[in-house]
Amino acid sequence: MQTGEQWETLDVLSDEALALRCKENDDEAFRLLMNRFFLLLKKRAADYAVPGAEAEDLVQEGLIALHRATYTYDVNGKASFRHYADVCISHRMCSFVRHVYSGKNKANTMAAPIEEAEDVPAGSEMDPQEILIRQEELTALEQYLRDNLTDIESKVLACYLNGLSYDAIAEKLSITKKSCDNAMQRIRRKLRQR
Repeated sequence: MQTGEQWETLDVLSDEALALRCKENDDEAFRLLMNRFFLLLKKRAADYAVPGAEAEDLVQEGLIALHRATYTYDVNGKASFRHYADVCISHRMCSFVRHVYSGKNKANTMAAPIEEAEDVPAGSEMDPQEILIRQEELTALEQYLRDNLTDIESKVLACYLNGLSYDAIAEKLSITKKSCDNAMQRIRRKLRQR
């Protein structure tokens, strides 16, 4: 935990310098970046919010994109970190909305980041760097889920992502529907805290 004096020291750093510190797993640097980008995240979320892709969900997607941007940003590139992160955030939110309306699994908006990262559109929509970013995001999300979900939560999530209803999951795993719902609520809470 940083002291107030250390926080003030971080506060004078540029976004680029904070991104570099994030690559070294400096949680306080990332918290400061989140504070700096919060209004941008809210604005972008409001821009993309539609039924099925609520602003709160989009802010979470934006936070994931911001976190990944800290690891993929090239300090030797021509773009500022702010611009790079804004593009990453916008692309992630746009992809989330496209997924919601793709018809693949309209009821399953929680699975959008995982499925969308696997479905890379053909053509000029995606540059190689964006593809790499998505693959890294997927890998990081999968690792986070392995590290933070209980055995039952992992099983419930796997069934849910395969399109099973709560009733079908409960029957398959020999648990109650209420236990299934509780596991999904815990999963969502853990994803929000990520």
